[in-house]
Parts: sequence; structure tokens; C-alpha cells
Amino acid sequence: MDSRLMSLCKELAKMTSDQAATWILSRYPLASDNWGEALLLLPHRSWKKPEQKRLADYYFKKIPFSSARGYEAFASIMPVKLMVACINDALPKDPGRLELLFYHLVPVLKRFAKNDADLKIIETFLSAFSINLPKNN
Repeated sequence: MDSRLMSLCKELAKMTSDQAATWILSRYPLASDNWGEALLLLPHRSWKKPEQKRLADYYFKKIPFSSARGYEAFASIMPVKLMVACINDALPKDPGRLELLFYHLVPVLKRFAKNDADLKIIETFLSAFSINLPKNN
């Protein structure tokens, strides 16, 4: 992370969760060329659940992400159950886009699952698309 982003992280840390989310959403709108920078900043502070959902609902409008990085950013700040719910609400309709989503998303969800309950949530979500959760990496 470069010094500019480190400085932004320090500024975000001084704000409340709500203020920081508002700042990120206003500074990195989806229409901007640098909206992905928001995903780099997310893991560098803790977020309250309402802001986790607010940020995910907004940035998941861009799914599928072209790599696992975006999913990793959100998986690092929110519980699997909330992340799966937010993704479920934002699923693309195009089957090709769904394939790309699952290609990057499934390994991330599996890696961030903390317990059997998380794995069950993931399995239930994926079963709606006839996808089985891989047993091994």
C-alpha cells in the first residue's frame, strides 16, 4: 500500500463507522475510474454491521468482480452470513456473469468460513445454483 493510501487509512480510522462509510461512498462512486480503490481501504478499519451492509449493497452492484480481491475485501470485514445475503440480493441475471462470480467467490467464502454454520450457509446458497461446495482447496 502506498503512502497516500496509508494516509487515507489513518484518516478513516479517526471517523465513526458511519462517517467513514459515507466518506468512502462519496469519494469512490461506482461511476468513477478509481472506485476499486475503496476495496483496498475497506479491510483497514472495523465497520459496524449497518455500514458493512451499506458498503456491500453499493459495491456489489458491480459484481462479478474480475478477481477475488473484491470478495476478499468484504469477507475480511463482515460475517459470511451477511456477505452471502448481500451477494444474493445483487446477483447478475446473465449466466456467464454468474459463472465468473462463482469462480472467484466460492474459494473466498470457503476460506473465510469460520465454522460449520458458515459452511452450511454457503452450501445452501450455492445449492440454489446446483453448485457443490468443494471439499478441498
